[in-house]
Amino acid sequence: MGAFERRGVLLVLLLGGAACTLTRAEQDDCRSNAECRAAFGLGWVCGGDGLCAQAPPEPRCASTEPANLFRAEEPRIVLGTLVDGSLSTQVARGNAVRLAVMDANNAGGVEGRLFGLVTCDIRDDFEGDGRTRADAAVAMARYLEDVVGAPVVVGPPSSEEAERVLGETSQVVLISPSATSPALTALEPIPATDEAPGRLWRTAPTDEEQARQIVADLTGRGVTDAYALVQNGAYGDGLLTLLTELMPDLPSVRFSTSGQLSAAVDLVANEPARELLFISSNTEDTIDFLTAAVGDSRFDGRRFFLTDAAANQDLLAGLGALPTAQRDDLIARIRGTRPANDARLASAFASRYRIEFGQSNIDALSFTSHAYDAAWLALYGAVWSTFQEAEVTPLGVARGLRHVSAGVPVDVGELSWETVVETFRAGEGVDVTGASGALDYDPRTEERSEGGQSFEIWVVSPDGAQLCPATELACGT
Repeated sequence: MGAFERRGVLLVLLLGGAACTLTRAEQDDCRSNAECRAAFGLGWVCGGDGLCAQAPPEPRCASTEPANLFRAEEPRIVLGTLVDGSLSTQVARGNAVRLAVMDANNAGGVEGRLFGLVTCDIRDDFEGDGRTRADAAVAMARYLEDVVGAPVVVGPPSSEEAERVLGETSQVVLISPSATSPALTALEPIPATDEAPGRLWRTAPTDEEQARQIVADLTGRGVTDAYALVQNGAYGDGLLTLLTELMPDLPSVRFSTSGQLSAAVDLVANEPARELLFISSNTEDTIDFLTAAVGDSRFDGRRFFLTDAAANQDLLAGLGALPTAQRDDLIARIRGTRPANDARLASAFASRYRIEFGQSNIDALSFTSHAYDAAWLALYGAVWSTFQEAEVTPLGVARGLRHVSAGVPVDVGELSWETVVETFRAGEGVDVTGASGALDYDPRTEERSEGGQSFEIWVVSPDGAQLCPATELACGT
């Protein structure tokens, strides 16, 4: 029977009652994976021969909440998330999503149904499968949509991946916690409506505010000779466009591959610019650039400005491999931008996260609070769909997301769950504040309004162990 495992007719007779059940003839009539999931459980699909079959396990998606999700007897509302498991920052984002799902289940779920979570690892060449991260993001999003039947996925992480996944899936709602390119806004029709809501949502702010913060910081420090090294792609292209609108004379050099990065570094080394602005969605690129610069005397005394994609623990770990004297000299010359959080709820989230996962420095794990908020929005969308659409569907989730920015004020978390459930049962809206700030969405573009978010300047602590707001005296800067 090939790569699929078939269940016998006896089991079909015992289950009864649904499409693809009762008899082998009725099995031949199955028309969708949803019918087979309803009959046999999670992971069952309708094969090309019209028979329900159990799909082979996907090694990249072996992490689930609860651990026995694919064997659970009670059907759950299953969400998905996409993370690069080779990066501690993204592992933390996956943990944050899991934490929200656990807390929603602790609060009782919705209408007697609990939630499940499938986390898929999109790192390059997972277990030698040869997939690039972008290809893996597309393949795993399709798996979550088609095999798992997840109506909503938290992710993908980057703007480039978000653009590809949106274009290569058909219905699943995506809520990215970290894709910031403003170019993503134009990928779906504007204005969005309740009848035709968008599929791509973000808890990350777009880069308009980041560009303004970068320019304000450079100007405030009297920097007039900055030079930009920029990775090609939706993230780098979009942010550079915004920066050059504010700084028309900003020179730049572009790169795509690691070989091109080496050539770009050599080119910039011969420029007289005092401050080098490095823009890449890949933390490894940033580490490679800084490592090359610190070993080249032509960069002595220059400062390095990094963007939100580099504001994470993986950067600090990479720089920690440098000799101590080189590292200490380098980190004193680094600063950058990152989204600011809501101080009150971010602190509560960090405390809850530490209890469950033991991480002491959430600030060094970029966009973790945004992932936590994205998970709660996914859960809220499922609640809305349960009551207002009679079932949980991608369209119902997307419509629900249009009802989180006006109405009864609530903070994300277990304590407000019942309020959200009862308010959505009544068909009314809530006004949500998350750990990353107010989750206020423009109904026309479905982007977060700038009034509920901002960017801050960060620096590295003298011991290289943490990222701190540039104004925080406790960082020792």
